Amino acid sequence: MKKKDLSVLGFIAILAGLLAYLWFAPAGQSPAPNANFKDLQGNTFSLAQLKGKPLIINFWATTCPGCVLEMPALVELSQKYAAKNLQIIGVAMDYDPISQVKEMVRQKNISYTIVSDVNGGIAQAFGNVSLTPTTFFITKEGLIYRHKLGEMSHSEIETTIQSIL
Repeated sequence: MKKKDLSVLGFIAILAGLLAYLWFAPAGQSPAPNANFKDLQGNTFSLAQLKGKPLIINFWATTCPGCVLEMPALVELSQKYAAKNLQIIGVAMDYDPISQVKEMVRQKNISYTIVSDVNGGIAQAFGNVSLTPTTFFITKEGLIYRHKLGEMSHSEIETTIQSIL
């Protein structure tokens, strides 16, 4: 190979590494917004009330295949880390009819908290989330440790949970 070709390949490798770092790096520990929630039973609470607990905020939709694939892992991990006060909040997008959200919760046996973002305010508070799944990992101190757009594997979710405990 020519020296010029090696230089180009080296540059591409460095660029790919930088892009991978930026894509998978923690969010920079910015403060989480103080969003207000209303669960499917009508109970209201705010993110500020959950300070002191590690949190996962998972934006999802009933029509999102990746969201549905993540649900069993989220159910299992919410139970596994309950003693460590891990709270998982699934935020159903505003375009999902509440009847479909409730049916999905029933079908998938979801035991973690589900809220419906009826007016889109929660998505707006988290930076205008519009694509699902989008997941935020929040430390006990109320800082966003990481956010991820796209489906996550069980091991990826669990590894990130261990970082925020």
